Amino acid sequence: MKRDFWRIGLLLGPLFLLCAIAPHVHAAPNLPIIGQDWRNISASILRELDDGARDLQNINDTLNQASGTPDNNTLDALTHKAQATQQTMRSTIEQLQAFDGITQSYLKILGPKAADNEDTAITNQRTALLTNTKAVQTSLMRAELYALQAQQLISTLNARRVRLHHATLWEPVPSPFNPHFWSTLASEKSENHGSFHAGGALENWPTLLIGLIATLLLTPFIIPAILALSLRKPAKQSDADTDPDADPDADTDDTLSIGASFRSGIFITLLGACVGAVASGLVWAIITALLPKGATLDDNIFALTLAQTLPFCGFIIGAGHALTGRQSPLAKHHPELASLLRKVDGALAVAIIWLDLLRTALEQDVFGPNLLIVLEVVFVLSVNAAALVIFRRLRSIEGTNSFAPTLLGIVVLIFVVTSAAIIFHHTPSAFFLIGWLLTLGTALLITGLLAVFWRNALEQLLDPDGRVGRHLSGLGLPERRLQQLSVLLSGIGNVLLFLVLVSTVQTGGSANPADIGERIRLLFVGNTIGGVHISLGTTLTIVLIFFASSYLIQRVRQWIRDRFLPTTRLDIGARNSITSIFTYCSWILVGLFELSLAGLSVQNLTWVVSALSVGIGFGLQSIVQNFVSGIILLAERPVRIGDVVEIAGNRGDVKRISIRATELNLSDGSTVIVPNSQFITSSVKNATFSGATSALSMTFNVPTSCDLDAVRAKLIEIAAEREEVLADPTPVVRINALGDATVTMVLTVRLNTPKDAGKVQDAVLFGIFRRFREEYVKLTTA
Repeated sequence: MKRDFWRIGLLLGPLFLLCAIAPHVHAAPNLPIIGQDWRNISASILRELDDGARDLQNINDTLNQASGTPDNNTLDALTHKAQATQQTMRSTIEQLQAFDGITQSYLKILGPKAADNEDTAITNQRTALLTNTKAVQTSLMRAELYALQAQQLISTLNARRVRLHHATLWEPVPSPFNPHFWSTLASEKSENHGSFHAGGALENWPTLLIGLIATLLLTPFIIPAILALSLRKPAKQSDADTDPDADPDADTDDTLSIGASFRSGIFITLLGACVGAVASGLVWAIITALLPKGATLDDNIFALTLAQTLPFCGFIIGAGHALTGRQSPLAKHHPELASLLRKVDGALAVAIIWLDLLRTALEQDVFGPNLLIVLEVVFVLSVNAAALVIFRRLRSIEGTNSFAPTLLGIVVLIFVVTSAAIIFHHTPSAFFLIGWLLTLGTALLITGLLAVFWRNALEQLLDPDGRVGRHLSGLGLPERRLQQLSVLLSGIGNVLLFLVLVSTVQTGGSANPADIGERIRLLFVGNTIGGVHISLGTTLTIVLIFFASSYLIQRVRQWIRDRFLPTTRLDIGARNSITSIFTYCSWILVGLFELSLAGLSVQNLTWVVSALSVGIGFGLQSIVQNFVSGIILLAERPVRIGDVVEIAGNRGDVKRISIRATELNLSDGSTVIVPNSQFITSSVKNATFSGATSALSMTFNVPTSCDLDAVRAKLIEIAAEREEVLADPTPVVRINALGDATVTMVLTVRLNTPKDAGKVQDAVLFGIFRRFREEYVKLTTA
């Protein structure tokens, strides 16, 4: 009943759908609406095109101005304007293409020319549509041209930014070791003091300094307090722990074991890092709001930098406190190493804050060039000195001899290189190198921490004995699948963390989370290469669609094979052909959909088709031949699953017919894989093609002294004793040849299936040998 209901629904569903859309189909030729819609939107589209042209011209004029090369801030502003213009043009192109498609559909209905005795209203409608089409195509051409110009300007701006960055790095600057440098620095006194007065970037420097110091001092005290509250054991568990009758080895509740695992070192470290990030951000916001002039920090560039950097530094301080605290596992097992690292997190946080503030001062030209050089030199030397002290102490700790000397040697090399750069007038290069290494090292530590946490979390959550693992096992998911899911999710997490690390490296040494987030966004947004928009988001979408389609196709194929086809009268070969064709067609549709999702068209694939044509002519010829032969086998079905065939000296049952080859099961249990092209180009013996029954013939040499009629009767009697031998038609014995001493007789029987031929022949020959030996008749096979 349910099956009939679904069949009726499948038949009537499209009919109801056609009835539902029929009124809209008849109402579609209301053509004046198209002309009216174009008049309504043409003004806004033309305004967007004019604004885009004006913005692009302004960007081009700014780049080509004779006053000099734009600075980094100007290049950033121009890039944002060009990207906004490009996005606007893309939206306009989509709108115009949709409108042009609708107009062309109406024109196909009306025809290109007026018919005889055509109504005047239809002629006017066609004229209006043709006029609108010209206007739409002209606007579309302008929009595509402006989008291309915007893309070219973005590429030019990026190239200018790279050249400006390289020029800044390698441009010689005054060295602090030159006495003339300090006299020039003294002449910048008024310019530097102006930054601290009203209207300067640091006019609220007391508020900024107090807020920064208070945040750095209060955050280390807030973190352990919150950790202690969050990791406090429940009262029920405490009572159980103090119960003298309780079994210390017994695990009375799975929740307690999971909670205990989450209180292990790696989870506490990440929890402390998150607490530090939130606490530092909240402390900064509260303190700057309560201090005098705190409300005026909203537009201050340094306040914005600190608001973005302090949570990042709080993350480092929180992770360091949880990892190297006095109650941490590291402190219990390696107290000397924990004592050394206990001071590293604070120093690293201060260095990152200093780096971001100094980069902000460089971008905004807050101070004079010589004072900025002094600040860069102090930063470089301070970071180098701190690194030398830390790694020298690390070398003295037991158990670090395998890596500490190497790290110390690298630090000494960096110190020598940066000091030489400062002496030889390349302070910006030294500052960039130290900032980049500092950011890279911090990113490696954080991504490594997150990777270990993610792996351990998956092991705990998907463990077959854990709560989540037991629930998934109860749903029918085997333990092997749980392990595969854990490995797959761990790999996905590692890939995403690697992308974060790559984005951090691309910032050029900036530790500002906003810059890192922008780089991550650009990875997902992507870029246009060769007319194809390539982005990480599109790639991940295509991969997810591939796996989802694979699962869906497998389920539908299983339903067709196990549920639907058994209700039909089709044989197993036809069923296999239907399921195979469905699978191949489904994958072709999925492939075409993913190509369209990736933005690939026939024009984009021209070079691929050309390369494939050459490959088909040489190396891929046999593959294509087998592919076409497989389609012919599935369509014509000269060979079906279950047939007994003989090809190239191999005789066996057809087990599987795929798109490339066919599998044969031989009598000895082995499998022969035969290319499909052999079934098309060579002779094939199919024992079951004309029907399910098969004939078995055996030839004997009978002495002429024997009674041939008696021999004939005994041969038929012995053959009929086998249940595999059909009674209708009955076994037949014929004389095939006459000789001087023997007569050649042929015994022919019919079998249900040719698969029984070997077994029946063996049993019949054994029975004939035994029967005729008892009667002293010398019967031999020919």
